[in-house]
This record gives sequence, C-alpha cells and structure tokens, in this order.
Amino acid sequence: MHLLVITPYGILLFAVAVIVLYIVAISTLFKNKAGILPYLALILFPVFGPLGIVFGDYMKKIK
Repeated sequence: MHLLVITPYGILLFAVAVIVLYIVAISTLFKNKAGILPYLALILFPVFGPLGIVFGDYMKKIK
C-alpha cells in the first residue's frame, strides 16, 4: 500500500494539472477583461487563486 509515496509520476501529474489550471484561469481573466487584483491572486496564491477564478466564473455562469 503506497498511498503516501511521492513518485515522479505524481509530481508530473500535479505539475501538469496546475499548468492547465493556470491556462484556464488566465484565459478566463482575458475573456472577462479583469483588472489587476485577480492577476495578483494568481501570483500570491499559486493553487487557490486559479481555483477561485475558475470556480467563480463557473458559479457566475450558473446563476
């Protein structure tokens, strides 16, 4: 049972997921013509910033 073992494949998978998340978040910000604060959130909060941008845009589309 190797649930807590960090393998190179796990690191690559996480890195690719974060890169895709950044691409989606930046394209969302360009599409919405956002100001400077969301871009600062991307820099200051590397994982939670893009998640907040993507989920915020998704929740805005639902309403």
